[in-house]
Amino acid sequence: MLTGRKVALRVNGVRAANARVCLGQNGPQLVITDSLLGEFVANDSFRLELLELSVPSEIRSRLPHAGWRKVSLRILIVLLRSGVVRVAQEKPRM
Repeated sequence: MLTGRKVALRVNGVRAANARVCLGQNGPQLVITDSLLGEFVANDSFRLELLELSVPSEIRSRLPHAGWRKVSLRILIVLLRSGVVRVAQEKPRM
């Protein structure tokens, strides 16, 4: 069984706890969960960024923007729906 790559998600510079795709009236929507704001639907005015959690933090720190990559709302919905990525929290190192 293939599992999606674990990624962290930032929305307008703030890490999001979770994100999922739901079917809305006009097609698929990205629903983001924030610990303070609760759930909300993202639109194209949001700045969305992904961070590959499989890349060691020592390497990410040397990458441009510390490894964070801008992604469009449309592409993020496709990636989540297809199972290529899944939003996860980074586990602290012991």
